Amino acid sequence: MKAALSTVTLAGAAVGFLAACGTDDDQAQTVYCTDEQGTVVDDEECEEAERSGGGGFFFFVGSFGGNSYRRGDVIPNQYRSGSGAAQRVNPSDQAARAAAGLPRTGTVGSGSRVSGGIGSGTGSGSDSGTGSRSGGS
Repeated sequence: MKAALSTVTLAGAAVGFLAACGTDDDQAQTVYCTDEQGTVVDDEECEEAERSGGGGFFFFVGSFGGNSYRRGDVIPNQYRSGSGAAQRVNPSDQAARAAAGLPRTGTVGSGSRVSGGIGSGTGSGSDSGTGSRSGGS
């Protein structure tokens, strides 16, 4: 009886630990194509920056406090600099893209959800980024 209780307790603790490691905040982040000032721009700007090796356009990858942004919106400075800021990624840097959970090459749509955190691989989401801004989570 005592051995069965210990096994159940350890299994429950392991499940709790893994659940904490795999929270939505750790796993899913949003990506936006922006200019130097943090204005969300057409995805084609980051595609061109990938082909040309830079050019003043970047991917920002982060949680953004649960907010969504559309083309023309400026991502607030709190998400672009300082502690807890989104990661800024040069579209032509394949290693940085992969580390941020983005595909190494190709199109990444603004507003897409990407994988990040423990045990994640690269990926992209299906959100189009065309919705309106929403409040925090």
